[in-house]
Amino acid sequence: MSRGTTGHRPRAGFTVVEALVGAAIAGVALAGLAAVAGLATASLRLARDSGTALALATERLEALRVGPRAPGTDEQVAPDGTRFARSWSVDGGRGAPATLRARVAWGTHTIELRTEALP
Repeated sequence: MSRGTTGHRPRAGFTVVEALVGAAIAGVALAGLAAVAGLATASLRLARDSGTALALATERLEALRVGPRAPGTDEQVAPDGTRFARSWSVDGGRGAPATLRARVAWGTHTIELRTEALP
């Protein structure tokens, strides 16, 4: 059977609407990936800073265990410019266990460690 003038040609390629829908889906996917990447970066920064703060607090508690047990404060600055404000205190002692506290704050976050040591 031959094709007459009323026959339809097979469709090739995409329509403009299909291309726009595809571009919109790709845009939503890319926006989602960008949001996840931003969240991952913030989480990694918080984990790094928390580790640094924990190390600073632990170091101060160990120094209080063996050295003079006087309260005090200082500040440490990380290579990326994050400032860690550290404070420590000692309560008790004189025949009873002394309570040693070390607190490290940065931005809106804080870590506080507490332990006891014999006089």
